[in-house]
Amino acid sequence: MEGTKLIYPDYEGGSLYNLSHSIMISLGIQTRHPVIKDIPDDGKKMSIVLIDGFGYMAGIRAGILSQDDPYITSVFPSITTTALVTLMSGQTPGEHSILGGTTFVKRFGTIIDNFKYSPIYSKNKDSLRDMMPMKQVYQVENTIEKAEKLGKKCAIISPDFVKNSELTTVTNSTAGVHYHFHSIWDAMDLYDRALDGDFDFVYLYIPFADKLSHVYGPYSQPNLEALRDIVNAVKKVSSKYLNKFRVVITADHGHVEAGQAIQLGDNDQVTSTFSIPPFGSTRSIFLSGSSSLLEALNSQFPGLQIFDNSRQNLKKLLGSYEGHKTSSFDYIGIPVNCDSYFFPGSMDEGNTTYFKGRHGGLHPDEMMVPLIILE
Repeated sequence: MEGTKLIYPDYEGGSLYNLSHSIMISLGIQTRHPVIKDIPDDGKKMSIVLIDGFGYMAGIRAGILSQDDPYITSVFPSITTTALVTLMSGQTPGEHSILGGTTFVKRFGTIIDNFKYSPIYSKNKDSLRDMMPMKQVYQVENTIEKAEKLGKKCAIISPDFVKNSELTTVTNSTAGVHYHFHSIWDAMDLYDRALDGDFDFVYLYIPFADKLSHVYGPYSQPNLEALRDIVNAVKKVSSKYLNKFRVVITADHGHVEAGQAIQLGDNDQVTSTFSIPPFGSTRSIFLSGSSSLLEALNSQFPGLQIFDNSRQNLKKLLGSYEGHKTSSFDYIGIPVNCDSYFFPGSMDEGNTTYFKGRHGGLHPDEMMVPLIILE
């Protein structure tokens, strides 16, 4: 089986998970978990600017980064829902169990669309909210809430289109002071005001490059130009406040240039072995089925590297094997190339086979993200 060498999350000190614990340290929250070694523990306030979809390789292509600049890894799956929950909770994916776009949840006995917090067959948004909050179902912790209990003041700046959703209770927080923007211009204005205020921590989430990468490709001119403009805008605003804030620019994941869109549902030999539909994302596939499932996958889809649910594999991929308390699966399939895998309903991602950029797996382009430290 040939393909690109996979890059695994560096949960020991070089991933978004470790950045989350550096944030805790800056807020006076005790943690025994590894932090980012390049961020000093000197009590200086921290601001995190997360540019969705800003891959390290794209940063080099855009002239923002050089080959010698540091990077960290995303988590697995390398998808926004999973990565942002880890960043804002300090929990590995294996601990919070939000395993991509969709997750089989034992409590409900069905696959949940994590973006709209509803069963995959429901057209409604947040239909499970009244039954049980998303935070409770996945047992998600929150750094902002912990910081407020210590008397810290935190600002969260995010797009207007994400507010009032159940997902943002775990990717952002229900605590802190929230500001919402409509474009990069008012985002920078809000960021300037927050840095100028009396906050102990300022978090800015910028989504625009992710959409451009999906539609045009990660190395397209629209995306590379957008990345340059966004990073320059952040540097311009933050330069006035580096005496009181250490500003870290990073990302949740990068993108690969999309290969084939493979329909798992078209292969009867494989689908006949499923006990539940596959879930996760198109480049991080969680599978359950009979004893012949592994044989069928290996014979029919050589482009997938298959991991069983052993403790060793789950710790390597998800950082913990605790996820089986919330979810259940037998295998994880990860593409060794740039192909993506679809399944109707549980893993179709809005019928987006036309996307030119994709993410979720362990390819270097999607796993390596920048670590730009301004101080």
